[in-house]
Amino acid sequence: MAFYNSLKNHHNHNIVISFNSHPAYDFWAFGKGYHDAASTLATAFLAKNGHSDYDGYPIVFLYRHAFETNLKNIIYWTIRLGWFKECDLTDTTIHHDHNLVKLSKLSTSLLFRIYPNDSYIQSLMTRTVDTAIEFHEIDANSYAYRYPIDKKGEYSTSHHQVVNIESIAIHMEKLLDDLEAFNHALAGETDTAQEEYEANHDLF
Repeated sequence: MAFYNSLKNHHNHNIVISFNSHPAYDFWAFGKGYHDAASTLATAFLAKNGHSDYDGYPIVFLYRHAFETNLKNIIYWTIRLGWFKECDLTDTTIHHDHNLVKLSKLSTSLLFRIYPNDSYIQSLMTRTVDTAIEFHEIDANSYAYRYPIDKKGEYSTSHHQVVNIESIAIHMEKLLDDLEAFNHALAGETDTAQEEYEANHDLF
């Protein structure tokens, strides 16, 4: 088959997906993958003396999608953490929503309910919301850098839109590194909260 390598070492190049019992908690892995891909392409793009416009389209899309998946990871894990802390957070359906402004504001709202006085989280989420608003201006619903037209057959972006790849790479690398580190810490705190919850409620 075309998607399976017939060489003897084919197992070295396999990837596995959809293997966890709760896939909603795997957004971090997708975010990491898209971030790494964006970084690789951006580094190659900026190292060249010249480029075609289309060389940059996947870079903008990948940074945006890495951003979106990190936000969704924060939302799902914060709701989970709230459950173990017996803090009732509404389980909002976001499976098909690509609006970064809505996702950033929802993730901020949920985090502030659990960490109302955390200055680092307040600073991080202020940067996150600001970036979401700026990204929304160039790609409101994740179509702009995937397709030349929207669902109505019109331009997927504003006419003759210009984006600087170096600027977006510098900004998004820092923000995504910080979001990924935060998501890692959030998962660790959630696991600890789950252990404490189970011990206190004699679940085993």
